[in-house]
Amino acid sequence: MTVASTNNEPGTYTQAVKALLLNRILLVLSFVGLFVAGALSLEKYLNIVLPCGEAHGCATVALHPSSMMFGVLPVAYIGLAGYILFAGLAIIRTITVPNGELLVKIGFYASIVGALYSVYLQYLSFFHIHAICPYCLTSAITMILTVIVYAMLNKTIGKEVVNSGDVSTLDMWLVGGLPVALIIGLTIMSGDKKTPVLGDASIKNPTYADLIPTNAKQYGPDLAPITIVEFADLCCPACQDKSPKVKQWVITHPGKARIIFRDFPLNMHPLGRVAAAIGEYAHEKGKFWDYAMSVMGLNRQPESAAEILGIAKSLGMDPDDIRKRLKNKVDPVYDRITGDLNLGHKVGVNSTPTFFILTKTAGNDQCGPKEIIDILNSDRYKKILAGNG
Repeated sequence: MTVASTNNEPGTYTQAVKALLLNRILLVLSFVGLFVAGALSLEKYLNIVLPCGEAHGCATVALHPSSMMFGVLPVAYIGLAGYILFAGLAIIRTITVPNGELLVKIGFYASIVGALYSVYLQYLSFFHIHAICPYCLTSAITMILTVIVYAMLNKTIGKEVVNSGDVSTLDMWLVGGLPVALIIGLTIMSGDKKTPVLGDASIKNPTYADLIPTNAKQYGPDLAPITIVEFADLCCPACQDKSPKVKQWVITHPGKARIIFRDFPLNMHPLGRVAAAIGEYAHEKGKFWDYAMSVMGLNRQPESAAEILGIAKSLGMDPDDIRKRLKNKVDPVYDRITGDLNLGHKVGVNSTPTFFILTKTAGNDQCGPKEIIDILNSDRYKKILAGNG
């Protein structure tokens, strides 16, 4: 490329070098953003679990309504489209004019919009979801840096023109190498479908204080000698099969046992989050267990949110009020769901249903759906039920 000065002020060559350098930085930032948004998009599309650190905040954030635009379009897809735009603009400027006014202005104003929305999402993440997704945070930082670099590039417009010409060797490596690195990185990410293991639990031996919240979704008396805490997804087939049986076991041992339900909706069940949110609303109305057993009683995935709302309506709840509440991304129902999710990750939940059985005198157990009934019917718990434990 050659530099054509538009004035005789000293330092114009420096401005040309600055424009070239800033455009290269924007090119790199756009591919960093493409990797992050691409990974988050793969998480949504393939239902994979991204490596996310001990807190597993990515899964919690991904299940919050703020992760969906208008309730239907994943924000990750929008971010991916935005970074494709930024990458395309940077590549075109690389092979034409690095500080061409139109392309710089488009990128500058688009980056401002993206950065403002990213900051808003991080506000929700820190102060309402109470979970941190490193990928989302990285994207927000990338967007802020993109705005700053675009602002600097914008100041070079009109001071001199960088004419198009032969692309430098460095630019050729960037334009050719960054897409290859992106594809390799996302291929590796898409192939890693491992879920967190129980060894990731930061709370190794959870107690009553850890597992039982105030105003719990509880069936059975507070002073029951056996407490079953269940982390479940109302749309999970295994939960639909086992949860009603566990509740029936509690019913057949009146005064001796109680069950406490905690939300753990999974990405693989598209309506799990909606069902959980309506469940929290039902809990406010004193109708959680009727609602939960009705949804699980479908013994299949709900066909739509309308079907779940129909169940709530049949139990005397107002569908219009539910819709109004669920449209508010900072409604308390979501706070309670994310609180359950965060706790579930801390105690090592990685599948549903997961049960924690607590006793005052005979120790505690943790198990999945295959073992729960056999454990409850074991001699150890029979002694407790008989008043000898």
